[in-house]
Amino acid sequence: MARALTMSSPRLVIVVVSMLQLFQCSKEVQAAGPSTLVLYAHESRVEPTTTLIGSAAPNGNLTEEQFGLIKTVSNVLRAGKNNDSMVIGSQVGIVVLGKNMLNVYISYTYYLNSDSGFGGSTIAVHGHIDGISMANRVFAVVGGTGQFLSVTGQDTSPFDAFVIDDSHTVNTHTLDLRFPSY
Repeated sequence: MARALTMSSPRLVIVVVSMLQLFQCSKEVQAAGPSTLVLYAHESRVEPTTTLIGSAAPNGNLTEEQFGLIKTVSNVLRAGKNNDSMVIGSQVGIVVLGKNMLNVYISYTYYLNSDSGFGGSTIAVHGHIDGISMANRVFAVVGGTGQFLSVTGQDTSPFDAFVIDDSHTVNTHTLDLRFPSY
């Protein structure tokens, strides 16, 4: 019987050490990033600094608002609402117009540069804009990379953007984030 305990002891030690390492990894992932993150997406609708353009259309007319129009968005993320605040990344993705032009599908990724404190990390978002109700826009956070690896949660943005001037608006996005606990 003593021999059987001696043979299984190394296995038991390996199992216990593995569980402790998994627990430590879980704590590290949980502490990977903030639970709330506020991002300011600066948008321009005027040439030559346009950040939202038509990129595919059923009838070929990229400037006509129509069912099925796909737009490409490439907004600048800044540290605040002011136009001269530090650039901390970008918001790049697509916007697809639904049959009712006020129903819109969006999919984009936030890329956070080294000035953001999350150098090279990304957060992926998908959702639906209901332009009829004019309610806050709430999108699903469906993943990320770097410090936001496997993050989930939601991205809430008020429908009324902060207007700097006729051509430049700022959308405030408040991300409530949940990190996996493996």
